Amino acid sequence: MNILIVEDEATSREILLNILKSEGDHRILTASDGDTALKLMEDPRHPFDVVFLDLQLPAISGLDLLERVRATTACRYVRVIICTTSTDSATVVRAARLGVRHYMVKPPDRIRVFEQLNIIKAEIAGLQKIEKPEETASRLGIDIPTYKSRVGNTLESMERWLTDAKAAAKSDDRQHMVVDSGRLKAEALDLGLREVGRRFSTLETRLSIDPQGDMPESRAIEIAFIMSHLHGELNRVRSVLKIIVPDKIGT
Repeated sequence: MNILIVEDEATSREILLNILKSEGDHRILTASDGDTALKLMEDPRHPFDVVFLDLQLPAISGLDLLERVRATTACRYVRVIICTTSTDSATVVRAARLGVRHYMVKPPDRIRVFEQLNIIKAEIAGLQKIEKPEETASRLGIDIPTYKSRVGNTLESMERWLTDAKAAAKSDDRQHMVVDSGRLKAEALDLGLREVGRRFSTLETRLSIDPQGDMPESRAIEIAFIMSHLHGELNRVRSVLKIIVPDKIGT
């Protein structure tokens, strides 16, 4: 993969670089500031697949850089993995609005880095986010209207759970949340909602870490980021399958 690391702190940059070099034939460039990064990204000789972006950059913040990146034709749709120590929920919301789907708390962790890359590789390979409705309905032995009805009910259940889970994510006992996220993952995959299932799987993994202990602020903000994108993915499924939200029927 063609990868750009945008990180001003030399130690963090070196750690991430060594992790990436340890597996796979990646072509990696680095930048220590926003201006250098933007020049590299606008250069047609460097069609980056992935950008690891630190938020605390000199002169221009990572999110301000991302806004400029999204405004350019050449790199409008580049996949970005935010790498930061920020625990500000407003940062998560702003990043999500700028199309960021991947978030990683520093310092970089090898398992987390390659987990994110594998998700992106699947996206690049064109892995469908939703199984063809006809195929899923046939597999389940139901017709299309019944399938859409089941999906609609499941999405509503997921939305309610996410709303409740956001308030409970920092509680001392998250075991029930682990169980629920595993159940919802299974329901999503059974209905052919691959991306939804994948994100619930990631959420289940994060919540499973010491489920009865204190949650570090960094993991709490990462979980909030995953939940935020799950909300977006549920709306995307509705749009793709043209499922009307119940409380909007007749309005």
